[in-house]
Amino acid sequence: MVEKQELSARELLEGVYNALKDGGREINLPSKAKAKIANDSDWHRTRVGYTGYESATLLKIGDKKWAVAFGNKCGDYPTDSYNCDIAAVELSDKGKRKSYDEQATEVHDALERNSYFRHSLIYAMANGQLALNKDGRFSQKVFDLLRPKIQEFIAKDLETDLRYFTMDLRPVVKSDVQYKPEFVVFLRETLRTVLAL
Repeated sequence: MVEKQELSARELLEGVYNALKDGGREINLPSKAKAKIANDSDWHRTRVGYTGYESATLLKIGDKKWAVAFGNKCGDYPTDSYNCDIAAVELSDKGKRKSYDEQATEVHDALERNSYFRHSLIYAMANGQLALNKDGRFSQKVFDLLRPKIQEFIAKDLETDLRYFTMDLRPVVKSDVQYKPEFVVFLRETLRTVLAL
């Protein structure tokens, strides 16, 4: 079988998440955890978009316990420009040992507080670009580690056609950003480093 030479942003983040899960314990959430990421509501209608998580992986990195989850856009049209994310929430080690159901509920509630990607390690836009919330918990650390190297891992840049625009005035995308497969390993190590700090 031939290995893919280029990865979409979704394939990249799915690969990174699957590599991060190694050595962890996966738990299913009691229901889909939905964190608001976009809102185009006004006085006469409600249009909200979310990132949704159905499961998470419990990891111990350094002296911290984390729940790491892969999220998919869901909800209404305001999420059209988004794709997916990898979120991480720190778990408390204090107190009594929690049952599976108690832990799943704790992780569910924590992920629902990931509004506007505040607890996302990284997220992908629909056009293939990777993004960070500038006010996010991990953003500055991830940015500092990725910035000097990320150009090495781009296989194909974003191509737009400036003659045409979508209804929200974004140029029409001719070709999404594509990444080299070796970026999966580098990005996994970058995110593990950030979680260990």
